[in-house]
Amino acid sequence: MMLIAYFLGAFAFIGGIGLTISSAWLITMAASHPPILTLSVSIVMVRFFGIFRSAARYTERLVSHKVVFARLTALRVGIYTKIASSSISTSGRFSSGTAVKTIVDDVERAQEYQLRIKLPHASAVISLLTGALLGLWIHPQSLKITLPASAMLLFIVPRLIKNKSENIARDIESSENSYTQLIQSSVQGVAEAAIYGYLDENLSASKTEEKKIRSKEENLLKSIFGFSTLTNLLIAGSVVGLSWLAYSLAITQGIPPVQISMLIFLPLVIFEAITAWYPNLFTAGKLLKSQHSVDQLMQEASELQQGRQLSEEISSIKAEGVRVAWDAEFMRPIDFEITRGELLVIRGRSGSGKSTLAMGLLALLPYKGSIQVNGNELTSFGSTGGRIVGTVQRSHIFNTSLRENMKIANQDVTDEQILAALECVELDGLLREFEYGLDTVIGEFGRVISGGEAKRLAIARVLLADADVFILDEPTEHLDADLARRLEISISKWLDKKIAIVITHSGWGDCDKTLTMAR
Repeated sequence: MMLIAYFLGAFAFIGGIGLTISSAWLITMAASHPPILTLSVSIVMVRFFGIFRSAARYTERLVSHKVVFARLTALRVGIYTKIASSSISTSGRFSSGTAVKTIVDDVERAQEYQLRIKLPHASAVISLLTGALLGLWIHPQSLKITLPASAMLLFIVPRLIKNKSENIARDIESSENSYTQLIQSSVQGVAEAAIYGYLDENLSASKTEEKKIRSKEENLLKSIFGFSTLTNLLIAGSVVGLSWLAYSLAITQGIPPVQISMLIFLPLVIFEAITAWYPNLFTAGKLLKSQHSVDQLMQEASELQQGRQLSEEISSIKAEGVRVAWDAEFMRPIDFEITRGELLVIRGRSGSGKSTLAMGLLALLPYKGSIQVNGNELTSFGSTGGRIVGTVQRSHIFNTSLRENMKIANQDVTDEQILAALECVELDGLLREFEYGLDTVIGEFGRVISGGEAKRLAIARVLLADADVFILDEPTEHLDADLARRLEISISKWLDKKIAIVITHSGWGDCDKTLTMAR
């Protein structure tokens, strides 16, 4: 399909060449006042090339964009599938700022290389060669100018641009990746940094990187200016050369005026494809760097797509010397053991790593030490098979119906089960206030619930999961004491005969085991 797009793109430029040359023939012939029948062929050709050019351009856009978007969709689905099934021990790699940029930005830009570079390149080659052949038909001596100019613009100048501008553009893309990581690091704890006066220190590295990027972009602009000047000189030289050739042939060989006009008009349109191709060629290094990042991510995802799925029911979890961290380690080693039917409460001051530990147990962050599930290391499994679930402090409520939000945890749950889970967290009364019941749209744009209600909704959603281990991060935070106590009782009953791990600052006195964390 992309090959068809190459030719359609070329046909659009060829249509422009044909339109201009036919118009030159028509204007020149009309100046001699011939019979109207003599002009009828050229009139038809002008109309034909005018329609052909537009039709080819429109069809090329449809075909090329369809192919690119199909590739984009397939690539994204492939990446997400590989990441979702990657090994627990290394899946945390994909939470980095660079990986997120690759998944969101680079995947799209990599496909733009096909659309912005390869397609215009192929179209330029086809259209310029066709234009040179047209010049041969007009007069063979035109090849003395069109062929060298075409060779320079199609092969030599692009090679020079590749050697110069592409490397600069690649370097800029690498610096932008580094800048993304610096910004990600700077924004963590930005409020505290501003309060305690070290925000400028945190931002200094990113500001230094900004200056480097600006300097490199200035170098790229200088390169673009130089090559643009060279390109314009080559095209201008072709226009002057063919005009001089037409003048010389008119004097020495007495060629008819129509040939003179066509030779003069030919260089005005033959290089149109170059002007569409070159602007993107200057920044091709960025697109190639994006493609390299995508290829590297796909390779990593393939390498990490290993390990068996955890299919057996979890009866015990044992942690020995466990440390989990986003970046620099700060936690003290953690040890605990919990079996089916037990409730473990994890306490500790803010910043001690309670939520970070939960992320490790949920396989969202890598860990050091040992976490054994039924006597097997957690990292030996490629997937937990949905047997370990939990809530984080900021669980997302999607902009859809209440029913669909609840079914995210388990697509097979019935309305009766949903109502039971909502009753467990005392949201059944709120449900009765909704005019459309479970069909009420909630979430970011249709939000009709408070922050506390959203938190309880996230808990109810997790409770519906068909899992063996439930990890709840601050499930009763910011709730009044009476409501918090009632939720403790109802959630504990719901999770009876399951493995339950609750992270909390206070409360939850009825538990089997307690773990206190510290930095």
